[in-house]
Amino acid sequence: MGIIRMKVKKLKRIFTLCFIMVPLTFLYGCNNSKENTSVSVSDTNNKTVLTEQISPVPIIYTKEETPKDTSSNVSNSNTSWNQKNHHKEFTLLAVGDNLMHLQVIESGLKEDGTFNYDHLYSRLKPEIEAADIAVINQETILGGKEFPYTGYPVFNSPTQVGDALVQAGFDVVLHASNHTLDKGYQGVLNTLEYWSKHPQITVLGINKNQGDQDTIKILEINGIKVAMLNYTYGLNGFTMPKNKPFLVNMLDKSKMKEDIRRAKEQADFVIVFPHWGTEYEYEPDKKQKELAYFFAEEGVDLVIGTHPHVLEPVEWVVSNSGHRMLIYYSLGNYVSYQKEAPRMLGGMAHITITKENEVTYISEAGITPIVTHYESTKDYSYEVYKLEDYTIDKAIRHGILNLQKESNFTLAGTRKLAKQILGDWKNLFHYPIRQDVKYSLE
Repeated sequence: MGIIRMKVKKLKRIFTLCFIMVPLTFLYGCNNSKENTSVSVSDTNNKTVLTEQISPVPIIYTKEETPKDTSSNVSNSNTSWNQKNHHKEFTLLAVGDNLMHLQVIESGLKEDGTFNYDHLYSRLKPEIEAADIAVINQETILGGKEFPYTGYPVFNSPTQVGDALVQAGFDVVLHASNHTLDKGYQGVLNTLEYWSKHPQITVLGINKNQGDQDTIKILEINGIKVAMLNYTYGLNGFTMPKNKPFLVNMLDKSKMKEDIRRAKEQADFVIVFPHWGTEYEYEPDKKQKELAYFFAEEGVDLVIGTHPHVLEPVEWVVSNSGHRMLIYYSLGNYVSYQKEAPRMLGGMAHITITKENEVTYISEAGITPIVTHYESTKDYSYEVYKLEDYTIDKAIRHGILNLQKESNFTLAGTRKLAKQILGDWKNLFHYPIRQDVKYSLE
């Protein structure tokens, strides 16, 4: 049961800098203020209780605040100070469901019959590449050309989608979803075979054998070891082969409890990516809250959820022992051809994890609302924008205007919905919250 330890972005950046031999300038975020936060919780029947949403947890970065790779711009004095104080950190970015409906697949078809999906990620590529770890939920299986390419309800996507994820700068791909078995065992096998050609990518949620499932995936970034776990609530009625129960990671408490225990033994920081919740609901359901309590009690540090296809809140959870856990209930869709306005709004999570004197904690956290854009054109003109960059001119040309039945897509309405779900999300906030400090439930 070996542990996978990888350093993903730094070597890639160094190689790129050396290869192109072009000087680059990196900018720091301009807001250095700290915000004091307080938590109001209650202890009911001796269970962990969710905090009220700390306002504001989410953020949207302005153009000036967008995080950049500052590794080449750190002064010798800062480096010396960090080494002296044993200060280390890394940044994590995560986006939601890469939901490849047939129209999204067709958007990548070129005149020569090949596929290319770089256009889906190009506008956010600077942020994706800048993060030390960038994560995406690949909702659909990459079964490849062995199967017909299909959309809802039984999906199969080209492997060229994976090529675009690599090109965009993603490091971690989540594959445990309700659509994982849409093409059966062979679809999963084809997906694993494809990713084996890209060993720099960490694949979570699907496994080639029992040993693979029993391995806790750990990335070591800037001297911090982070364990990552990915599970799904179900498989849309499909079942795993009886002799391959390891194929897809399921939200099974006994299995997760053991995985989390081993992850905590081997890593400084533990993240769980659950595929869960109720589709199209803006609030977490009873099962999500129950599992949130469970994860907090087991000592998970960060939870980032997918599946509902809409945004859900961001909150802190405090366990009975005082352990604090940050949770993004749902990041919504990254891209899709869904046909109602709320499903065009997604989120891009930003988290900074810091390690000081052997204590690892979340020092900064937030979320940037994003918008899926497509048009009623032959190639659908797909792009994904930060909400702050999305314009009325684009909104009035959105293809959803000809499709929606239960909603009314407007730029103002999208902004209003983001604020409704995420709260005061227009500011940058820091969270000097250490996991070695026990927080009271009083």
